[in-house]
Parts: sequence; C-alpha cells; structure tokens
Amino acid sequence: MSTESPMIDILGKPVTRIGVIGSGQIGPDIALHFSKVFSPTDVPVVVVDISEEALERGRSKMNKKVDRGVEAGAFRPEQGEKMKNGVIFTSDYSQLSGCDLVVEAATEDKDLKGRIFSQVQELVSAEAVLCSNSSHLEPEVIFEGISNPGRTMVVHYFFPAERNPIVEIVPGKETDMDLTRDMM
Repeated sequence: MSTESPMIDILGKPVTRIGVIGSGQIGPDIALHFSKVFSPTDVPVVVVDISEEALERGRSKMNKKVDRGVEAGAFRPEQGEKMKNGVIFTSDYSQLSGCDLVVEAATEDKDLKGRIFSQVQELVSAEAVLCSNSSHLEPEVIFEGISNPGRTMVVHYFFPAERNPIVEIVPGKETDMDLTRDMM
C-alpha cells in the first residue's frame, strides 16, 4: 500500500505549484506548511521576496524548524530533506509562473499588496487562486483592480503557521462561493 498522499485539488484542478510572497515573519512558516502537505506529491513551493537577506533568513528559519522536527521524530530524515528541497527561495517573481495557488504574506500595506497582486496576476493563469494573509485588510481593498476577483480571498494563518490548524478564510463579495467551500 502506498503511503503517498493523493493529489490535492482546488475545484477539481490539481495543485501543481504553490507560491508564497514574503519571506519575513510568517511567509517561511506558510511555505513549510505547504511543503509538509504537498511534498509527498512533489508539488514545489516557491517563496518570493525582494530582499535577498529576508530570503536567506526565511530559508534558515524553515530549515531549522524541519531539522528540529526530524530530531523530535515528527518527520523521518528523508521526509525532512524532501520538505526542504521542495521549497525554492528566490527574488525572481517570474518563478510564480504556473502557480495554481499564491499566498501573499507581505507587509500590511494596501498599496504594496495591490502592486504585488497586479504583478502576480500577469504571471499566473486566470484559474489560479490568489490569497492574502492580511490580518485586517478586507479582500475588496486588497484585490481592487484584480481581473478575476472570483478567485481571490484572504487566508489568514496564525503562528506557528506550519503547526496551527486554525486558518481564517475571508471571501470577498465577488469570491466564487464554490471556491470558498473548497478552500475550507
């Protein structure tokens, strides 16, 4: 019997690539969460940040958490290596191309988030799900001007994101309700 997880899908479409924007406070933890869930099916997770320093700190933070998990017996050594190797840290936004799901975890700045999503929507398909980890901005504010608001929502993770099963799902007024149900 195979121990591999089944392919995970959103609205019937398999998730084949995931993006996380921001390698600061919570972005690396969100990437680790996705790596834990998706590494059995070899789905890559791409972490993008404009700061090389933030990328290096994020990679180091994530790797230390995985190593501690291996030491504690939460992960087998080969599983830990697969999780670490499945996450790409880069400053190249074009690496988000082909992502089926993108979670932005940048600074709580409306204009910054708007610029990020304006750039991201040009790199991903119209079917890609775009999420913000915002803790206080409404979806309509964050995704103002997005070409496909039906595929957007706030997905707010709580620390530590890789272990905490609680996630707030906040659809916008135009978010597809089937998508909202599927994300829950």
